[in-house]
Amino acid sequence: MRHIYRYLFILTLSAAIIFSGIVAGWSAEKFELKLACEYMERHPTSINAFIPWTKQMGELSQGRLQIQFYNPNSICPNNQAYASTVAGAVDIGAGGTLYNVGKFNLAEITELPFLFNGAESASMTMWELYNRFPEWRNEYKEVKMLWQWASALYQLHTVKKPVRTLEDLKGLKIITWSASGSNLIRTLGANAIEGKPTDTYLALERGMADGVLCPLAPLRSFKISDAAKYHTIVNLNASGFWAGMNQAKWDSLPPDLQKLISNSTGKKMAQLAGKTLDDGAIQDSQLLKQQKHQFFVLSPAEQEKWRAKLQPVTEEWLKKMEKKGYKNVREIYKTTVSLSKEYNQKTKGGYAE
Repeated sequence: MRHIYRYLFILTLSAAIIFSGIVAGWSAEKFELKLACEYMERHPTSINAFIPWTKQMGELSQGRLQIQFYNPNSICPNNQAYASTVAGAVDIGAGGTLYNVGKFNLAEITELPFLFNGAESASMTMWELYNRFPEWRNEYKEVKMLWQWASALYQLHTVKKPVRTLEDLKGLKIITWSASGSNLIRTLGANAIEGKPTDTYLALERGMADGVLCPLAPLRSFKISDAAKYHTIVNLNASGFWAGMNQAKWDSLPPDLQKLISNSTGKKMAQLAGKTLDDGAIQDSQLLKQQKHQFFVLSPAEQEKWRAKLQPVTEEWLKKMEKKGYKNVREIYKTTVSLSKEYNQKTKGGYAE
């Protein structure tokens, strides 16, 4: 009988050793993920938010999770980042909602006028809306959403004269980079010229346009600041972004690595992305001031005039969404207004005198 017990003990111990080895091997498996980003590696948000996050994941996982950062258009076209993430061509995508017209309808709410004081407020609002409303989450159901954020706010940059009032803007030819931007400019009384960031400098330099509606950040990188010397801080609107993982790749990660990613993204990364964009906008404005560029901030009274002029744009968008079947869109907009007021009070915004 003793021999039987000894045999069973040895058998059980051997099985335990073998099983523990299997578990140890499984838990020590390394995972390498490809992150296709909207921003270049030298972009302030890449430097201060996204790339440090990838390194942190490697350190906290003791090397088991390696995330490789890729510059825009290097492993997939920017405008196909979402489709590439869904298909698994990239493991993590981070791109703009503007590329997917008709797909991310509710994210267009960030493009409505005069909601935010900066990217941090807009980003935190956007992430809160994603978590509160099933309709919002449903638009990204094909991926594992990690965080969402919003761009730096859109300002007005002109070549020959400053814009302080609606009368100053009337009749000017203003380059815009999106359909929503064109709609806002036309409603304000100017002539919208849809164009691309890469073509903006030459258009301004050659006198084909009087100015451009865009955030502060691209001015230097696209040489726009060589032509446009006058800057009106309007805080007109923003645009949305998403960061998500291929669902199958997410499901393949062990629970501890999933928890590691979840604990470091979401609201934390939404806020950090927005803050770095605001910090970058402030730094850019300070550099341009050193180069004798002139900045003007709309007075509260003048902003109210612009706001009243653009109110039909908001109502038009709400009705369009209702026709598309978003029955709750007015509640979503109401929540957006409430959240933006809350976060505007808590954040510094994207411009400082």
